[in-house]
Amino acid sequence: MKTFKSFLVVILLSSFCFISCKESEKAPQKKSYSNTFLFLSDIHLNSFKQTTDYKVDDTGMILWNAFLQKADSVIANTSPDFIIYTGDLPSHVKDCCIPLPENERVPHNKNIETILSGLRKLATKHKKTLLYLPGNNDGIAGDYASFADENQQTPFSLIPENKNPYPVLNINPVDSITPSMVSNPEPKMGYYSARPIDGLRVIALNTVIHSANFFGADGTNQLTDAQQQMTWLKNELQDAKSRFEKVYIAMHIPPGIDAYGYQKHGTNATNWAKLPVNNPWNNQFLQIVADYQNTISGILYGHTHMDELRRLYDPSGQSITEIAISCPGVTPIHDNNPGFKLVTYHPNSKELLDFTTYYTVPSASTWGNATYNFNETFGYSGDFSMYENLMTDSLDSIHVKLNKIYTVMHNAPSYNVEPGIEVKAEQ
Repeated sequence: MKTFKSFLVVILLSSFCFISCKESEKAPQKKSYSNTFLFLSDIHLNSFKQTTDYKVDDTGMILWNAFLQKADSVIANTSPDFIIYTGDLPSHVKDCCIPLPENERVPHNKNIETILSGLRKLATKHKKTLLYLPGNNDGIAGDYASFADENQQTPFSLIPENKNPYPVLNINPVDSITPSMVSNPEPKMGYYSARPIDGLRVIALNTVIHSANFFGADGTNQLTDAQQQMTWLKNELQDAKSRFEKVYIAMHIPPGIDAYGYQKHGTNATNWAKLPVNNPWNNQFLQIVADYQNTISGILYGHTHMDELRRLYDPSGQSITEIAISCPGVTPIHDNNPGFKLVTYHPNSKELLDFTTYYTVPSASTWGNATYNFNETFGYSGDFSMYENLMTDSLDSIHVKLNKIYTVMHNAPSYNVEPGIEVKAEQ
């Protein structure tokens, strides 16, 4: 088991050991490997505004263009293997969780169209596979809406492209040749799996369906849809395991506690709805991750706009099965610096090893060269994976270190981020 091997890492930190029941991917992973992917999220573009201010504005056009230029430069200089975008394209709408009035859908859709077109141009220029998955602001019908609206239209309907369609750009549709689409059973629901490189399957979930704020503009049922996705996830992991593939699970809204909401709602501030009542999706997900912990090499999410991480536990709450990392938002609406990441991973095990965050101030006309590195900031050894380093550290220690980068180097957080770190079964 993943946890058993990491326990040995603690005991024999300086030793080299062989454990037959553990596959080689959990052996110490050297930081020097150059395999990378670009991790983007939460741009929240307002194409009708030029400037951008902290805690006031979503991403204006000056910041959007500065981001595009910086991302273009990073891709050109590092040549990442692929790009992942974990949702939230347009600027925030005025009201959450209700259908967006028709007169407000025109600018909303224009923002979606502008950013999807810009990301397509960026990925196509560099011939990189780009995987997109839905955020809670991305539905045409409004914030936290189903991916399809009342007319069964999705954001992709705004930028039709038969030869190179979203949700995965620049892939080969033939499954025998990587990169390829693997499974897309419900395109109107927004979840799918794809193989961006040989040996790695990315399972892209639509966890907006699991949110307590979700509403089904398309007439479908949340409980049925979310349970269907959970069953599909399990089947995808089983299929990947049978093919000896490694898996990244990517999503927008992560499981666990919303650290920002915790100060008002305590343990009720869960990101996912506590449904079904007899076995909540949070608990089902933790069980699935525990069952396939040797197949899963990383979990990626967005939504919080901050540079944070989570440790997922098995249902007993005793063993850490996996770690999840976020991508900060480009929008500074939550009082964070705009940022995005270049993530380093092991070429064989696909385990996450490290990341570099590129950040800026929102008022700058150019992005600049400010960066920080995860292992250096946390004082971790590059000889071990992020999972191994994080699972052997204490919660108190991680909390202190996370406070340094949480707002993407824009001051200390104004609330306690510790409740969002540990993801355990709901009682």
